[in-house]
Amino acid sequence: MSGRPTFGGAAATDRAKSISGIREQLVSRFQADGHVCLPLGEITPGTLVAAGISRPLPARTTWIKKLRESGVVGRPNEFRPLILDEAARLYLQRYWAYEVDVMRDISNRLLTKQSVGQTSLKQQVEYLFAQESKLQKLAAIVAATSNVCVISGAPGTGKTHTIVMICMLLLALSADSEIALAAPTGKAAARLKEALARARTSLKFPEGIAKRLPGDATTIQRLLGVIADSTKFRHDREHLLSANVVIIDEASMVDLALLSKLLEAIPPQARVILVGDKDQLASVEAGSAFRDICTPGFAVGISENQARSFERYTGEKLAGVTSRQASIHDAVVELRENFRFAVGSGIGELSQAVNRGDAARANAILKSGKVKWRPTPSVKTFEQELRGRVFHRFKELCAQTDPTKALARLNEFVVLCALRRGPFGAETVNTLIERMLFEAGKLRTMNKYFSGQPLMIVRNDYNLELFNGDIGITLLQPDGWRVFFPGEHGEPRSFAPARLPEHETAFALTVHKSQGSEFREVLVILPEEDAPVLTRELIYTAVTRAREDVEIWAGEAILDQTINRKVRRSSGLRDSLWAEASGSKSLTLLA
Repeated sequence: MSGRPTFGGAAATDRAKSISGIREQLVSRFQADGHVCLPLGEITPGTLVAAGISRPLPARTTWIKKLRESGVVGRPNEFRPLILDEAARLYLQRYWAYEVDVMRDISNRLLTKQSVGQTSLKQQVEYLFAQESKLQKLAAIVAATSNVCVISGAPGTGKTHTIVMICMLLLALSADSEIALAAPTGKAAARLKEALARARTSLKFPEGIAKRLPGDATTIQRLLGVIADSTKFRHDREHLLSANVVIIDEASMVDLALLSKLLEAIPPQARVILVGDKDQLASVEAGSAFRDICTPGFAVGISENQARSFERYTGEKLAGVTSRQASIHDAVVELRENFRFAVGSGIGELSQAVNRGDAARANAILKSGKVKWRPTPSVKTFEQELRGRVFHRFKELCAQTDPTKALARLNEFVVLCALRRGPFGAETVNTLIERMLFEAGKLRTMNKYFSGQPLMIVRNDYNLELFNGDIGITLLQPDGWRVFFPGEHGEPRSFAPARLPEHETAFALTVHKSQGSEFREVLVILPEEDAPVLTRELIYTAVTRAREDVEIWAGEAILDQTINRKVRRSSGLRDSLWAEASGSKSLTLLA
């Protein structure tokens, strides 16, 4: 939502119209900010000011009474444009339905267990997971014995490897396992597919398993079957998927609406395995469903049922068992051991400090030199400072002529910006980099396309199999300009630029666009002034895109504010799933 909303001609003396106006503006504003609902009990005069509303805040009882009388607000078992639940959360009807569908689906799956032989599972876990961590073993046991399994972990905790190992385990346990692998973006799906390909050559498989390991991973939309010019999919509750195991990677990027449509298309008796990082940025669209499923709002350890199950199948005990119970708790596993960042690693320590909201510790790490840091340059000196930091990187990229080598260089270095627009935004940085390359004679002309230009796809094209987030490299070939993208078996695919779906230059990306990607080295740029998008989750996501080295440009005050600002998206999903443990009010199901 751009600008501040106004009331138009609402009569100041008409109390009902005033409340109706506040309702419409706040629901619209909250949805634009990614909230699923409007929690009336949490609205303060400051909330109205932030939304540009100059009306006084009505008393809560008056507000609810007038909303009930309006004719457009219904109770949970009614079909009205807006739904007000017992916890005074106001929803648009479709988001209420999405949330109830997700909660009901997960709750129903939690009621039943998968039938597996104890001896067989114990033998396979002992054989396949002999070298894996205890929590990876626990994740595999939960995946094998439950209809729903949710695995969260920071980058480097072995999530993708765990997915591959779970596939092996399920195939070893049952010849009937039909596994579908998917992710929210084409790039994330491609990384999952690459992991499967590597596993075939690097891991020791039980006899016959290698041939049955899934050979492909796709986007969720493609898995469900896109229908042109429709928000519906070919697969739904009337036309279920054939797979009896559905594994979703990068699940934190899945919005509430898509998760609802996915779950309804999965057979009720099938296993659903959601894998992601609950602490990174949530989906662009409304909701933070994965985080809501994983996080009750208080510290979560190992459930008592998980501990008993783990001991039954491994003979080992788990530490950190909690007596605070909820059914969903048995399905959630958090991987904690990091295999990417060594003890004392600057990236590892910084990401943990940021994740805890410990700005003082984060600043101490930056000032110690473990992670490169400097204040954001002024607007006046920004281009010069940027040139000194990135020019040599992209000069080398523009000198590449071999598509395979050029694509490999794309994963070496990237600039990540908190904002898309503005003097420190991704659009400006891309323009500055193009200009510095042209002025240095590395580009023949300031044409739309040039050699070494990275391009990011921003709209899916299922015919070309190019998806939002895919990044390619532009090179001049004998037959003209071609844009090369990673292909199967390491062979690049190329397209004429005119054939590409909507795309943009990608020397610099927004942090949001970088989700699902990783680079050897990352430069993170925050603006000089504070902005609502500067959150703990944003800086955590940016820092953890780096495998080896990260540099941060940010003023100390801005960095402190960013780390202390935590994203909180309003919904009722968390309360409903974790109500047994938290004592909070759950959703009232539609009749």
